[in-house]
This record gives sequence, structure tokens and C-alpha cells, in this order.
Amino acid sequence: MDEHEQDHGEVQARERLEALFEGFDRLTPDELAHMGMRRDHGEARRSLLRVCAEAAEKHGRTELFGEARTQARDAVMNRYSAGSLHPTFIGLNWGLSQGTVEDRVSVVQALEDAAAAAVVADLVDRDVVDALSVDAEHLVDLSAGDVSDGSLAHAVALPAPGLHDTKSRKAAVGFGALVVGILAISASLLAAGTGVALDVSVATGFAIGAVGAGIVFALSRR
Repeated sequence: MDEHEQDHGEVQARERLEALFEGFDRLTPDELAHMGMRRDHGEARRSLLRVCAEAAEKHGRTELFGEARTQARDAVMNRYSAGSLHPTFIGLNWGLSQGTVEDRVSVVQALEDAAAAAVVADLVDRDVVDALSVDAEHLVDLSAGDVSDGSLAHAVALPAPGLHDTKSRKAAVGFGALVVGILAISASLLAAGTGVALDVSVATGFAIGAVGAGIVFALSRR
């Protein structure tokens, strides 16, 4: 394999990895925490991984092979971490269940194996790729979408390191800022009906709305 073919193969491998992680990113922390999984951690799995590792070494993808598995592990752990508490405007929801240790280990390994297969999918038998990818595919298929659950603060917060930003989060930021602004202005108009001067109440409403919208944007950039 010449250098051009090797570079092209690695580009395609990275594209497959990107697609894999984008699919996993659709799982919200709450969805992931409610998923149980048991996997075969025996010799059959190790044999499949050896096939992939040998193919990666032969074709100059050993570094990418290791990076992909590390990124997969970090992506899962960061998603679990993001779901361990839900920030709200009045405090934190602690003690949220993240499933059993066995479930979490299995999910990590499922994405690790799928990432390993994605790196060498063009170099090994399709049966090897399918066997290592099937559990991760089942996980992704259980996703209801990329909309984050929980409070507004949770919905607009930046994704954990290693996870992709989503259109739904950006939409939540804009929508949250708009709603906060409208509520503040509406409250000011109601205050005008209680005897507060209209110009004062409207000015106050716009000021409070601007501050509230600013808080939403600040939460989205933490």
C-alpha cells in the first residue's frame, strides 16, 4: 500500500469514527443510565480485537487505533459524568442512579470495540466488524434523539469534553433566552396594572429580561 492509499484509508477511518461518535452523542445521560448491558468479555472478544490490532499495525493505523479506543472510553465516562447530577436554578439534584458498575463497564467496552472496528473496517472481514459493532449499534438505536433532558441550565450547558455540540442545545440557548426575556417584560406590564408607572415598569422589565437572557447565555458557555 503506497502512502497516498494509506492516507486515504486513514481519512475514511476517521470519518467512520466521527459517524460512530455522532450516533453515540444522541444518547442523553438519562437514557444511558437506564440501559442495562451484559457482554462476553472472554477469549472470543480478545481474538477479534487482536485481528483488528494486527490489521492496524500492518497498515500504519496503530496510533489511530489506540486514540479511537481512548476517545470511546472518555466519551462514555464523560456522558455518565454529565448525568450524575442535574444543575437547576435553585440547587443540584444529587444521587442520580447511573446503573450498575457491570452495565457501565459493558457500555464502555461496547463503544471501544466499535471504535476499534471502525478504524480497520476496510481491512478485516465484515464478520469481525459486525461482531465488534453490534452492541454499540443496539445502544445507539435506543436513543430517542439528541435533546438533552432536565432543567434549562442542564439543557443549555456545554457538552462534556469529548462530546459534540448539538443543534438542540443551541436552539435551547436561544429559546431559553427568549422565554426569560418575554416573562420579564410580561411581569413588568402586570406591575403597571398595580399602579407602577408604565414607562418605569417597561424599562425595568427590559432590564430584567436582558439580565435573565445574559444568565442563560452565561450558562451555555461555562
